[in-house]
Amino acid sequence: MDENCHGGHRQRLRQSYVRGGAAALHEHNLLELLLTYAIPRRDVNPLAHELISKYGSLARVLAAPVEELMAFPGVGESAAVLVSLAGALKSLPPARSAGRAAISTPEEAARYCATLFGDGGKYETTYCVSLDKRRRVLHCDLVSAGTLCENVIYPRLVVEFALRHGANSVILAHNHPSGNPAPSRADIASTKAVCEALSGIGITLHDHIIVGTEGNFSMLRNMLLPSGETPEALLRAAEKEET
Repeated sequence: MDENCHGGHRQRLRQSYVRGGAAALHEHNLLELLLTYAIPRRDVNPLAHELISKYGSLARVLAAPVEELMAFPGVGESAAVLVSLAGALKSLPPARSAGRAAISTPEEAARYCATLFGDGGKYETTYCVSLDKRRRVLHCDLVSAGTLCENVIYPRLVVEFALRHGANSVILAHNHPSGNPAPSRADIASTKAVCEALSGIGITLHDHIIVGTEGNFSMLRNMLLPSGETPEALLRAAEKEET
């Protein structure tokens, strides 16, 4: 593909993004578009595919350490910094106020998590909110972005974020674009998996909030799950859901 073809393709990607936002592009195209700003004279479509193939998703590429990205063949320092910066900006909490307020109740957790999704979002997306021992927000990280009706939550990535930020506990947050915040069987099963992974390193899953335009759902509030006992309680809930 010659330079004119590259330029035309990049222009089409930009126009698609301007017209429809991130929802208008596949994950590899979003990453490709981002990479064009650091690598303007090369076809970066293969590189975008290779990065997503290695890490499993765009969210995991954006969450990768900058040194690791720099070591990936074809990336280089400028592209690695740009990708890492995009991930860092996406992961910023909605607000950073002095004397961060503690998230002590399911209602407070739901209010905070609702701000992560704006108008509800077109695709299922999951965030990991790391809390200190006083349940104040340390950091908010994008875990994964899925489709209109499903999303994969990676327990290992949640553990990685929690350890990176020195979290004492974690809140998971994801949205249901359908508007109905009721959890699916997959939501319950993935919450159990994350809870078990965190409990293995002494970190509590404080809550899992599902946000929809029709309201929100707190695993802690609706299933009466006391902190520290969620794996067993979630297992019972999952078994009950399947019967």
